[in-house]
Amino acid sequence: MAWREALAEYLARRLPSASSVEVVNVQGMPAGASNDTVSFDARVRAGDEMVDLPLVLRPQRPDGILAPYDVSMQFRVMRALSRTEVPVPAVAWFEPDLTVLGVPFFIMERVAGETLPLFWYGRSPRLDAGAAALAAIHAVDWRQAGLDFLLPSGTAAVTPSDSELAPWRARAERLRIARAPLLVALGEWLRQNEPPSARFALLHGDPNPGNYLFRGNTVVTVLDWEVAGIGDPRSDLGFYAALHTVFGGMGMPGSRTLLADAYEGVTGQPLHDLEYYEASGLYRMAVVMAGWAVRFIGMGPGGTMDAISRRLSVILGPRWAA
Repeated sequence: MAWREALAEYLARRLPSASSVEVVNVQGMPAGASNDTVSFDARVRAGDEMVDLPLVLRPQRPDGILAPYDVSMQFRVMRALSRTEVPVPAVAWFEPDLTVLGVPFFIMERVAGETLPLFWYGRSPRLDAGAAALAAIHAVDWRQAGLDFLLPSGTAAVTPSDSELAPWRARAERLRIARAPLLVALGEWLRQNEPPSARFALLHGDPNPGNYLFRGNTVVTVLDWEVAGIGDPRSDLGFYAALHTVFGGMGMPGSRTLLADAYEGVTGQPLHDLEYYEASGLYRMAVVMAGWAVRFIGMGPGGTMDAISRRLSVILGPRWAA
């Protein structure tokens, strides 16, 4: 059976009042380098009425740059956040049964809006709205929301940095780069130098502009929760700064970015120790780019490691020069 027919049968079982369900208007959606995202309409007929429901299918990838994947985690995060002030698409069903489509998947509503490129290049109302959305994520009472499952398992007490980086260290082991000299040294430095002000908060994991949907100057939804975690809020800003190093954005002195400045403006709280959190983001970027190297021929991590080393020498001192 073709996957569209299998999905239509699945939806019909979930919508017992429907006399028929068709999967129509299928198209791939622009998404991050790691996600599989399929847009479709569920054409539902009930009696003499027919309606097209705008939906999105998120199947679990068997492999990729951020493997191992877990769409059940994304589903749980988004369902929990639907009861908070963070705008997320409504999630409908998670299905772990491999006999339906061959992989686990979930289905969520399709929200209309506009995405943006990877970097902010100037101050704007949209930048402030994105910063406010990120601050709302960090303000979530994650324990009350039931998101403590994002803490690394088997650990009684961890620091915010340990909590955030645990899955990334596991990915580094899987990619066989965990013992690369730069990552070993950087990982140890991060353990020894975590700021005393570090605190636990919900992290989006990748707050670049492409993960927001805008209508006008309003963020109508926040997408792509696959690397959500628990750590210090500045970790999200540090990862965004690290994206500039690897992909050529316009960074500023002191590990600052336009997003960090806007975040300070909307929260009224000064940001300190951003160099530490950019360094943490650079650890994660090394893992991301190693995943790219595994997936695509000719994209070896060597050049990225050199760029990361050069950036570390700027923000942390000359000992990090390659």
